[in-house]
Amino acid sequence: MAQHLKFIILFAFSLSACHISAQSLRKLMERPFGIIESKWETNTQGDRELNYYNEDYCDYYLYRMNDRSYNLTPGKNTIFKIEKNASFENSFKSASSYRYYRGKFPKDFQIGTPYALPVKDGQKTGWQTDPREPVKTLNFRIKEGDTIYATRSGVACTTANPRQLLIYHPDQTFAAYLVMSENFIQPGEEVQVGQAIGKAGPLRVSISFFFLDENKFKGGESSGYPYSHFIPVFRTTQGDVKLKEKTIYQAVIDDELITQDMSKRDKKKYMKHKNQK
Repeated sequence: MAQHLKFIILFAFSLSACHISAQSLRKLMERPFGIIESKWETNTQGDRELNYYNEDYCDYYLYRMNDRSYNLTPGKNTIFKIEKNASFENSFKSASSYRYYRGKFPKDFQIGTPYALPVKDGQKTGWQTDPREPVKTLNFRIKEGDTIYATRSGVACTTANPRQLLIYHPDQTFAAYLVMSENFIQPGEEVQVGQAIGKAGPLRVSISFFFLDENKFKGGESSGYPYSHFIPVFRTTQGDVKLKEKTIYQAVIDDELITQDMSKRDKKKYMKHKNQK
């Protein structure tokens, strides 16, 4: 009886975990409640401004019906201003339909940009498609409890689930790390490629790479799912390769990979610090 009950509990947990995973990516991309606020304010010159305050650490794309759309960077964004004593029609005085989307349209996206495997340097892993996700998501072969490493540098966005991690890269692409048992990274933290970011759960770790796709928008508004997913090339002992599914590769995390998203100044500081060790 006890064994039968244990089986039922484990089976129920498995179904629950799969259900959570199946909803995880879509939930992850939703805008956290209250993270963007709009205000009419008067500046020091007496001008009236419509300001949007983005309290997240990644960009958002704001679509407004009957108006142009806007990119909202973290912090204050002034999207409309009425100069003091000006007399003209205010197009913002009436309510408008609007939507927010995480990210903004990439301007310098390169499919050949190399990524690190989500394991430590020299470790082996492979991937298979995660059937629980509706879009292309890579489930990596990592043992439960093993450390997960960042595949690329960027900043951690705010997420509703503390065990999930969303990294926003310098070229406006994202990496979503799903179903981790533990997340080491706090929102707003700058993450370096190859940095330990969490621990794998019983379902290993699934990662999805994607960007907000301008081609999926018509007249400023998305006609459906607004993101495009891709499989990047990964740095391995075989070079920078697009991994074949269910094939094992050995990870390489070298100085070139670590510094590829750094400014010239930060690269110089990194190499100086390394040479002093």
